[in-house]
Amino acid sequence: MVLFLVSAALISNSSSHGNLTTEQRKDLVASVDKKLPNGFLEDQEQTVVLLPRSPSPSKRYFPIPLDSLEEEFRLRMADDGKLFREEFNSLPCGFGCGTFEEASREENREKNRYPNILPYDHSRVLLSHIDGYMGSDYINASYIDGYKEKNKFIAAQGSKPETVGDFWRMVWEQKSATIVMLTNTRERKEEKCYQYWPEQGCWVYGCVRVAMEDVTVLVDYTIRKFCVQHHAADGCRPPRLVTQLHFTSWPDFGVPLSPIGMLKFLKKVKTVNPAHAGPIIVHCSAGVGRTGTFTVIDAMMDMLHAEARVDVFGFVSRIRKQRCQLIQTDMQYSFIYQALLEHYLYGDTELDIASLEGHLHKLHNTHTQMDRVGLEEEFRKLTNVRTMKENMRTGNLPANMRKNRVLQIIPCEKRDIYLYKKINHFLNYVWGGGGGGEPSLPSATS
Repeated sequence: MVLFLVSAALISNSSSHGNLTTEQRKDLVASVDKKLPNGFLEDQEQTVVLLPRSPSPSKRYFPIPLDSLEEEFRLRMADDGKLFREEFNSLPCGFGCGTFEEASREENREKNRYPNILPYDHSRVLLSHIDGYMGSDYINASYIDGYKEKNKFIAAQGSKPETVGDFWRMVWEQKSATIVMLTNTRERKEEKCYQYWPEQGCWVYGCVRVAMEDVTVLVDYTIRKFCVQHHAADGCRPPRLVTQLHFTSWPDFGVPLSPIGMLKFLKKVKTVNPAHAGPIIVHCSAGVGRTGTFTVIDAMMDMLHAEARVDVFGFVSRIRKQRCQLIQTDMQYSFIYQALLEHYLYGDTELDIASLEGHLHKLHNTHTQMDRVGLEEEFRKLTNVRTMKENMRTGNLPANMRKNRVLQIIPCEKRDIYLYKKINHFLNYVWGGGGGGEPSLPSATS
């Protein structure tokens, strides 16, 4: 993907776009259209510009029935994802759906990690006002709806040193019990999110005391549990348990190779979050790219179960009216479809150890309509797992075909082991993952 950079003058002008009139803002968006096809990329720390307007706003995309999902996915992936790019670029960027007056006030500008990633006035999270402090009710965070649940999420930017107190005040005031973190604190030697929690012991952030209770490190994510307590002039409030689920397997560039880790992570989030808690706080760095990807997968999985269809285009269009620029790249957009297809085709295959014996007994005693034993049916699904041909380009090159003992067994592109030679660098080896995360042990054809 080629990223066209906007001139320094445009970036300088766009940083104060919140003070522009509606017509001036439209002109600014129009000028970006001609220079940057995919707008601001969250991974590009210093390139903060507006997403372009939709090149074909009149084109409509309808909900997809589940029995057509695999076919529709493959059609969109053909020709290097051309139809996915077209669909993504047809999304309304969201500008023009509201104003950014509070976010653009002088006292609030330094609180924004990116000058052009701002919350709308109509959907921003309001903190309680602190007497004598201008802008004390402001934080760069927006309410986002779920599938059928209003304000199910709060999409927030990654904390800055000066906003950590506001972040924990938001957690307390919104009665949130779950925080979803989708970035590492530093990526490519740049700060993406200030560490807003103590490694051990307790820290006090403004009027909120946060104590580390427990840490569990897994392959794709880390679970941290905090005891959070509010200190007010009239005394301390009863403490609450807040759980942070930190997804650590999102690569610095692009999207995860497989959606399996994200699906397991999402299942854990749903399990951990109490039924009557406040909104789930979701953040990455800017609070739009990975954050939007997570919230859309969650909503569309709920729709998949309720209606046996998905409407990714329609849902993204709707929530961009709550926080502009949600979903930053066509790769993130196609990853949503990939996750939904994975869930539809193979379901939830993860089992607790305590459930294994009962599940195995059930498989041995269950017969499908094709008179297959349940265990045979489960294995049949495994043999039908398909890998996109574009993920096996190297192994299919004419120069490498003779190195493959079985032509049906070709390593995926991102799991290849490469030799440090300029010629004949291919081996039919793959890295075996440790449960969906980083590669651990190599496997080879014999």
